[in-house]
Amino acid sequence: MASIKVIFFGQLRTLTGTRETTIALEDNSVLSHLISHLDKEYKDFETQMNSINGLRILINGQEYELIGGLKTPLHDGDTVVFLPPIFGG
Repeated sequence: MASIKVIFFGQLRTLTGTRETTIALEDNSVLSHLISHLDKEYKDFETQMNSINGLRILINGQEYELIGGLKTPLHDGDTVVFLPPIFGG
């Protein structure tokens, strides 16, 4: 089993009701498996996630699209951050 730390910001934090959680996934899991797990645990997670323009997903500080996309392998001890864009003025 792989223990993955997941950190939420913005509306995903509101949806989940938490800033941080730890998810246990099967070995050889990929990012899409984590998202599916979160969607089962938190109603409409994937729909909300997909509705956020500019959402960044970081795996150990690296943009997921640059390191394998949704097929990026996850390993025990990894940290995944769901970070919506931040606007200010």
